[in-house]
Amino acid sequence: MRICLIGPSPKEKGGLAKSMLYLAYIYKKILGYNVVWLDSNNARLSDLSKCDIIHSQGPLRFLAIVKLILSMKPRKILTLHGWVLDEAKILVLSSHTTKERLRNLLIYMCIAIRWIVNKLILIPFIYDYVTAVSHITAKKNGVNALVIPNPTICRGFGFSRDHSNRTPKEVLLATYVSIGGGKVLSILRLIKIVKLLNKKLESLSIDKHVILHIYGKDISPNIIKVTSRIPYVKFLGYVGDYLDRLREADLFLAGYTFPELGHAILEAMCVGVPIAKFTEEPKLEELKDGSNGILASSDEEMVEKLVKYVLNMNKEKEKLVINARDTILKTRNIYCVAVMWKTIIRAIGRSP
Repeated sequence: MRICLIGPSPKEKGGLAKSMLYLAYIYKKILGYNVVWLDSNNARLSDLSKCDIIHSQGPLRFLAIVKLILSMKPRKILTLHGWVLDEAKILVLSSHTTKERLRNLLIYMCIAIRWIVNKLILIPFIYDYVTAVSHITAKKNGVNALVIPNPTICRGFGFSRDHSNRTPKEVLLATYVSIGGGKVLSILRLIKIVKLLNKKLESLSIDKHVILHIYGKDISPNIIKVTSRIPYVKFLGYVGDYLDRLREADLFLAGYTFPELGHAILEAMCVGVPIAKFTEEPKLEELKDGSNGILASSDEEMVEKLVKYVLNMNKEKEKLVINARDTILKTRNIYCVAVMWKTIIRAIGRSP
């Protein structure tokens, strides 16, 4: 069976390209299918007609939509990775010049029209299955979708870190922000948490201070300019050795509240870094407070819990990470997720 993955170019960076790499691995290495990765901007109709299944990664552009409709033979799957309209709005809101705002507004209008075409025509009549990487992604896009989470592959799981580049008094928090799920909007909240945490540690005469390293590629120049003036915050952007740098962190701090966990958090768990994040509905969370992570519903609660974490950090690190490995990473194992995709492909094969 020939499965064609259609989405961003393999040369692109970020979570969507990483999700496609995992899918390609599942389809080819685990399930044994013939896999072709097609750039949605350059895919030819002749290439699509040779596929048994076309698996689209998010809404396609207009020309690709036309080619998809004209490809009558292949069965079709759509996977939603992001919040289509919400993320387009964030582009507009984060613009820092009039020219950029107008350009992003035009992009938003094009995305909105494409999404209307998807919801009115493609999803009801063209796609055989629609999946989403999380419940919140399906909800935000207003579609009924099977939820198949992103998997992870842990290599070199452990606790070893090189802290030689900082003093024993420093506690390093790391975070990764992107346009996906609107995570870029959490930066100011994260900076506030670190500021309050340092003040709290100082008031308690605790001889430690916290620094925050921010990774990601979707941060506006305005935010980068602001963070460059804050001594306890460092913006590092998109780096090729992210996992090596992440391994040095004492904690991964996520500023968003939706319950499902993304690639960056799963990678932190893999390299032995515990997670703290905000929540609105603890019962829906993959993390369980005090067991395999730290959850807080307010800034004040997060600061109080992080103070306790800093005071007993070595013991807490080991407990949280081992429990995360035994619960979350087991369910997100690539072989568990492969079983879900195998079920979908078999169901498509049995369909008339």
